[in-house]
Amino acid sequence: MSAPQRASLAAAFAMVVLVMGASTYWLNRTEYTLLFADVDPEAANDIVTKLKTQKIDYQLDNGGRSIRVPAARADELRLEFTSGGTPASGRIGFEIFDRTAFGATEFLEKVNYRRALEGEIARTIGTISEVAGARVHIAMAQTSLFASKEQPAKASVVLKLRGTRPLSAGTVQGIANLVASSVEGLRPEAVVILDSFGRPLAKPAEGDDQPAGGAQMERQQQIERDLTTKVASLLEPVVGADRARVNVSVRLDAQTEEATEEKWDPNGTVVRSHQATGDAAGGGAGAQGLAGSRANLPGPVPVATAAAAASTESGMTPPATPVPPAGQSAAAGPAVPVLSRGSETTNYEISKVVRHTIRPRGEIARLSVAVILDNESVDAKSADGSMAHTTRARRPEDVQKIQSIVAAAVGLDPARGDQLTIENVPFEEIPVEVAAKPSMWQRMAPQAYEGGRLFGILALGALAVFTFVRPLMRRATVTAVPVESQALPPHQARTVRDLEGEIAAQLEAAADEKSAERMKLPVLTRRLAQLTAKEPEHAARLMRMWISQENR
Repeated sequence: MSAPQRASLAAAFAMVVLVMGASTYWLNRTEYTLLFADVDPEAANDIVTKLKTQKIDYQLDNGGRSIRVPAARADELRLEFTSGGTPASGRIGFEIFDRTAFGATEFLEKVNYRRALEGEIARTIGTISEVAGARVHIAMAQTSLFASKEQPAKASVVLKLRGTRPLSAGTVQGIANLVASSVEGLRPEAVVILDSFGRPLAKPAEGDDQPAGGAQMERQQQIERDLTTKVASLLEPVVGADRARVNVSVRLDAQTEEATEEKWDPNGTVVRSHQATGDAAGGGAGAQGLAGSRANLPGPVPVATAAAAASTESGMTPPATPVPPAGQSAAAGPAVPVLSRGSETTNYEISKVVRHTIRPRGEIARLSVAVILDNESVDAKSADGSMAHTTRARRPEDVQKIQSIVAAAVGLDPARGDQLTIENVPFEEIPVEVAAKPSMWQRMAPQAYEGGRLFGILALGALAVFTFVRPLMRRATVTAVPVESQALPPHQARTVRDLEGEIAAQLEAAADEKSAERMKLPVLTRRLAQLTAKEPEHAARLMRMWISQENR
């Protein structure tokens, strides 16, 4: 083989080896997927140690804070580590007391208790979906015999958020209340909360009294969302789905009002108290009066007798004797008169109304509602008889009905300055693309991809063999054969007699005998030189045979 042939054969062999090696690596390579991301170095160390113990391959990214494992075992390992409490936040909890040290002092126990409390609170805060990690530092309360030297408990919390959005005021307040409720003697206003960028998240306690305080803003947004949802759900069955847009704006009163009203009514009087007293004197069955001389004096003159005597003296006719009442005989004599004395006291009071009113902060001061309605959808028959879908503006009476419904739903109060606006504006039609049903090919795409990849590797290897290797091998191994010798059987060497016969046949074809004799020697010489150059082995074999014959 010549040098170019050997170089071509070596290049083809190297290419085939390279293709087969790359294909084997591609087929056998392991695909890694994320197991845990952004974990603490302590937790990452525990996870890597367990993976090494189980002899599982892994990869570290992001400076060792992200761990990747083979995709086939990612879900299994994630469940296994999570059930075992790994990865933890790197903060130790109350498990620190599982291993008690002999001879631990009171100071060491207090420090361990504070560490465990900080770790447990940090783990609890880390369970919030918006928080990726948390660190808690607590300064326990210091008691003293002197009240001026007592120090209240304080706490600081640093949060690492999952996204760029800040936490809502309600979530921050909830974290502050959680920390305050977990530590004895800690008040929520003594908890400082920061994010990982150093921005304060906790609002001061007096901030809620401001018009734009966090609690006020959250309550306002909650009322707006509730009213918007209520009006939208009320209008959807009437105007259709996605054919109404509702926006509610609420302004809350940030002032607290407390009033006491005392009202007098001079025209109205009421009886406050009533008291009646009285006594009577006259004949009776028993003795009456006081003991002594006054009791022995004659009784009082009857009224009728005194009147008759007065009439006689004045010359007037005495009045008629009164008829005794039924059941009393005249023989019984005149009735003994009875004298009575009594008193009655009635007290009156002017009516008064006292009213004490307390109006808390956060009541609705003004309500504004804006509603946009799309055109009404109708089906009309076209000229060719087919049904066409069109829209038209809503009638004023329909809009008025909807306005009344919305006003009643939100509790509109015109005296308070509330405003309701409903307008009919056609919406822009957005073409809706119907998702096509996945075909058989789309469902079989993953399996087809794997099969196509394997088939491509085999086809590439076959193409390399049949395109490069086989032609080069054939070109390197095939020896050039003269045209005259193609008719001879393979593996049969030609002798000088054969050559002479070929030359004789060529010379006999010449025109005359003289030219044949003249051309015989040069033709034979040139022919032998060409055959010797092309087939040196045959020439050498002939020479050895001639030499051996001469030696004999």
